[in-house]
Amino acid sequence: MTQFFETTQGIMAMGAFIGAGGLAAGSLLPIVIRLAKSGINRRPKAEVRNLAMLTVLALDDFVGASYAAVHDMPEFNPMDEGEFAFHVRDPTLALPHDANWGLFSTELSEEILWLSNRVKTHSYALDSLDLSRPGYDGFFERRQEGYAGLAAEAMDIIERMLEEFDLTLPAKPEYYRRREGLVSAIQKAGENNSRHPKARTLAHPSGSNVLQLFPKANDDAE
Repeated sequence: MTQFFETTQGIMAMGAFIGAGGLAAGSLLPIVIRLAKSGINRRPKAEVRNLAMLTVLALDDFVGASYAAVHDMPEFNPMDEGEFAFHVRDPTLALPHDANWGLFSTELSEEILWLSNRVKTHSYALDSLDLSRPGYDGFFERRQEGYAGLAAEAMDIIERMLEEFDLTLPAKPEYYRRREGLVSAIQKAGENNSRHPKARTLAHPSGSNVLQLFPKANDDAE
């Protein structure tokens, strides 16, 4: 058998076999490479979209909490002018834990992380105000305007990410017009900036569905 491959016919047959094998391998190589790339690229694409969805949901939660906060007027203790309370907690932005922000573009990732930093800074800044000063040092107006502005910025990022990553959020009730409500809050805070009498009139009027936190000054003691 080996003697056949030593003949001219054998050598030609071996060459044809090798050539055919090389041709087949060459034609299959692009397919193999394409499949390999597809397998490699599929996971990062899924990871990017998943992170985008988690981020959008976190931003949307922050917007909702901010909307509630800027429309939550403080209730004052009629027995102590310096004591007041809100009905909802201060908004926080809880981004996905241990997220690989490198999956996003540098511009988008920085925009998200800077927003998170500004939310914390705004909270620290409010804590630094002297509430014993006249008009509570503009605390209420600064709180309302600050969270409204941050929430509006978060909504801009959400809209950008929904389009960029082909995402969809559940529909909101028609009457829940958050952007209009936030813009209105910013305008109102600007008009009432650092006015003590205005700060005192922030309490909800009678008929509000908000639970009263302090007893009225003329309530009979039980």
